[in-house]
Amino acid sequence: MVEITDPAEEFALVCKALANSTNATGADWLASQFDVDAWSKEFYLILFAIIERGHYLIEFVEDLPSAAHISDQVRSNIEGLLQGFRLEHLSGSWQSYGAPHLTAANVSPILVLSAIIRPHVSYPRLSDEERETLLTEVGTLTDWLEEHQLQEQDFIRQALIEGLIHFHFRLKRVRWLGYGFALESLKEVIGAYMALERSYVDDGSMPMVGALLQKVSEGLKRIYDIAGVAKETTDRADFLLKAYGAASLYAHANAGGVAGLLTFGG
Repeated sequence: MVEITDPAEEFALVCKALANSTNATGADWLASQFDVDAWSKEFYLILFAIIERGHYLIEFVEDLPSAAHISDQVRSNIEGLLQGFRLEHLSGSWQSYGAPHLTAANVSPILVLSAIIRPHVSYPRLSDEERETLLTEVGTLTDWLEEHQLQEQDFIRQALIEGLIHFHFRLKRVRWLGYGFALESLKEVIGAYMALERSYVDDGSMPMVGALLQKVSEGLKRIYDIAGVAKETTDRADFLLKAYGAASLYAHANAGGVAGLLTFGG
């Protein structure tokens, strides 16, 4: 059975995991948990991803009529949590400046919020083994694309590569924010694929384009298969269109959500 999670649960668990007391500076503590260098580009990307998730939840709840009665409290709790990630707090002792904001009083309500959000946005919780398999699959597809150029519209191949690199980074380095966060970056890949597909003429005059489309289509289906999307979903002719829609819904926090477009297998 595929385990399901959602943006609220992931955000709450991130904050809970980072709440440990340590005399290290906030930047050094977070960098050690992110497995990156403090103040590096990767450090900022992950930090901003956590902050972005908090704002995403605030906006989602404010746009959800059934959650109108708790939206002010949710905003207060999340803004309290995000105080811990302010740059001035990361320069001093994490125990003194950052961790005090990641309290159970702020985290627990976000875990409760999960029950309200999950019917609208949910996706698989990947095991470590599934994540590693996905990383290998994405790496293999990226390597293939880097080795095969197109005579025309090669910028689309570059867009495919960049989207896969973003997906790989999010899946590997921002693992606390889970598959849903990484899924959003696949929107770039699927969009580039569909743009190339629209210009493709299947008359033998564009063999490299045809090979690339087949390779990317098969690779994307394997990525979603590994993540637990039901085979009857990935076998549909309109699968990539549905996958693009699901990633778009996640990115824009529209009601209806990922679970409404993609069916996860058991």
